[in-house]
Amino acid sequence: MRKNLAQSDVHARASRKRFAGLLWRAFPASSERDLAAKAAPVLGVSERQVRNWLQCENDAALRHVFAVTPVDEARVRVTGQGDLFDEILKTLDGAD
Repeated sequence: MRKNLAQSDVHARASRKRFAGLLWRAFPASSERDLAAKAAPVLGVSERQVRNWLQCENDAALRHVFAVTPVDEARVRVTGQGDLFDEILKTLDGAD
């Protein structure tokens, strides 16, 4: 059975968009190409993979999400990323 990416649900699209935003914050750059060149070696993936994430074409593994998510409470509060942590925990716990 083939995966139909056109039928991605709203939550998947929102998650991909949020992750793309995290990449832009973690690796400030003037273009997707520059960002991909910075992020790829840090995240251990290809530049193509980073560009796919920026274009919201692929889901990121949880290890990549945590790698670019601010972890100290001060930055979480200032940038409003607390909701992302809550959503991740709900997903891991199986809550909707």
